[in-house]
Amino acid sequence: IRESAFGQLELLNQILDQSKIDSGVLLLEVTPFSPRKLAEQVEKAFLPMARRKGIRLRSEIDPALPPLLQGDGLRIRQVVTNLVNNAIKFTNEGEVVIQVSAQPADPLVNVIFQVRDTGIGIPAAMQERVFEKFRQVDASTTRRYGGTGLGLSISRQLVRLMGGDLTLVSEPGQGSTFT
Repeated sequence: IRESAFGQLELLNQILDQSKIDSGVLLLEVTPFSPRKLAEQVEKAFLPMARRKGIRLRSEIDPALPPLLQGDGLRIRQVVTNLVNNAIKFTNEGEVVIQVSAQPADPLVNVIFQVRDTGIGIPAAMQERVFEKFRQVDASTTRRYGGTGLGLSISRQLVRLMGGDLTLVSEPGQGSTFT
């Protein structure tokens, strides 16, 4: 019952976020946040799920990463959480890695989050479709793995609102990397 309730709450939140984005009323909040702490907290939250599946979950954090940055840490966490959840869901063996690095962009710093998995991968012809609303690789994906097909669409839109982009490199049977 609790898992079902959380699933329904997640769906409702996704629909609300999509509505806010579509209507242009979603506001980003710029506050100090720690990218290192954010990655570590997401890793810690998903460790039990990864262990239940028998896969490894770990973080690789660039030591040159500034300890605090300005940005919408809540929305960045939402994106990273969605990517890690998907990575674990579509990985049956191997690992999921959360990588965080920084790239100077005078006078700013670009923070690069990558979620890499050794999962089922996505065929090249389907890679752009996974970012469309209510789209998954195919109908069997929904039946087998669940989901609404909103998470990646919302994540890409959030990242673009923050001045970045969400991209994918994947090969069937070899896994995926979302950056």
